[in-house]
Amino acid sequence: MLGLALEGGGAKGAFHIGAVKALLENGYKFDGVVGTSIGAFNGALICQGDFEKAYDLWINMEPSMLFDIEDEYMRNIVHNGITKDTIKYISSKTINLIENRGIDTSKMRRVLYDNIDEYKLRASNIDFGMVTVSIPDFNPVEVYKENIPAGKIRDYIMASANFPGFKLYPIDGKYYIDGGIYDNCPVNLLIRKGYNDIIAIRTSKSDKFTNIVNKDTKIRSILASEDLGNALIFDNDLIRRNITLGYFDALRMIKNLKGRKYYIESSDAELFLNILNNIPENVILQMGETLKVPKMDSKRMLFEKIIPTIADLLKLPNTATHEEIFIGLLEVIAEKKSVEKYNIYSINDFIDSIEKTSPIESRDERKRRHLRDLKKLVSELLGSHMLDELAYVVLDTLPIENFKTK
Repeated sequence: MLGLALEGGGAKGAFHIGAVKALLENGYKFDGVVGTSIGAFNGALICQGDFEKAYDLWINMEPSMLFDIEDEYMRNIVHNGITKDTIKYISSKTINLIENRGIDTSKMRRVLYDNIDEYKLRASNIDFGMVTVSIPDFNPVEVYKENIPAGKIRDYIMASANFPGFKLYPIDGKYYIDGGIYDNCPVNLLIRKGYNDIIAIRTSKSDKFTNIVNKDTKIRSILASEDLGNALIFDNDLIRRNITLGYFDALRMIKNLKGRKYYIESSDAELFLNILNNIPENVILQMGETLKVPKMDSKRMLFEKIIPTIADLLKLPNTATHEEIFIGLLEVIAEKKSVEKYNIYSINDFIDSIEKTSPIESRDERKRRHLRDLKKLVSELLGSHMLDELAYVVLDTLPIENFKTK
């Protein structure tokens, strides 16, 4: 059985939507869906068969749909930071917050109640579960749809998303707060139902889980390759960007794409070994001198000293392949040159996209310029400029056109 776990994260839940879109388009079907906070809301819509409704809701999301706040003030905060006007505006809202004993969630509840269909959710053959925390005892409440009293599913989803500071509403005399306090990505709810294959869509930077009850469970995480922003900032531009990011970061997992910031189809491992093997000796020695590597055979210097140093600068693990290191260097240049991120590239296309953004000059001229720059950067061994120049030197000194895939 294949399960889907959606991590909490407020506005970051837009990332779920993009990722699920990619999964569904590629034939994935889920037997069970669980989530915490916004993950419970998104999960319920998926479970009841309303993914398209969820997508439309998110793509058109504005702050004023959920909070008593005007969209223009939220956009100002996102794009311009805090100003005198926004401080004055926030102050007036703070007075209301104190008077109401918490942030008013009536708009949020209305969105939830308008979109979650308890009948469809219960009738679905897809398992569904969520996490919340009762107060004041702070006991975790992990619950499946079949264990929730009739007519209370929407209340429990809202309870799972009751961020600290939100105005609380009781369920049968008890109060609950955001389930993320206990378990923000509840894979255990699926494991306890016998799921042995789980895809977890994460909104945090970590791929760790809370006390997994069965270590043998296959869990694949879809992680964001960029920061998703603040959990309470429902800015539409940011939401749309995070939907796109979720879509492509899911494709990275589905299609086993390479790269950490870009999306590159895998190539023959021999290709990258050949590329590195064809770096001219004089360039290897100059890079070694810059990196203060002791004198030795140039090939030993390249593979034993220079390449591990480049991997360290790229913050790649010791297990990184030559392909991952080479693509990592290309990504340094691509990002600096603002090469379009949201595209799936072959290695040929990726190199061509970088080349198109480069100034019109001969390769030899560019090589000499970057080698000069590299020498100037000896004192910045661990700095980003050093990594830039190393990347350019490798790209500019190779007859890369001879190594492109056919």
